Amino acid sequence: MEGSSGLKSKTRGRRYLSGRTLTLAQEWQLRSVIVGENPKQLSLPFALWNRRAVMQLVKVLFDIEMPIRTVGEYLLRWGYTPQRPMKRALEQNPVKVEQWLNDTYPTIAARAKAEGAVIYWG
Repeated sequence: MEGSSGLKSKTRGRRYLSGRTLTLAQEWQLRSVIVGENPKQLSLPFALWNRRAVMQLVKVLFDIEMPIRTVGEYLLRWGYTPQRPMKRALEQNPVKVEQWLNDTYPTIAARAKAEGAVIYWG
């Protein structure tokens, strides 16, 4: 037999929702706790939710030892992804930045235009 007729089964891969560590009810419960509480309220030694905090919460709630990678996959599946910090200098003074943008830079740009110069940013 050749082609698809030679296959034992017409389906490939795992069935939908098979091979998961948590049931759908457990996932629902875990998500509602993460959204409604913070780790400190649950006596966990974390200030914010992260993979390790969720891993410990799973252990407390369901007595399941879940690898940290699996926790990360659940969080990704639920749309919780690591947030990047804002790219802004800690020393930045918003008032001075606004003043520079409104007063200083237009003067520099006008002078460069009058002299036929190009402004390069580094």
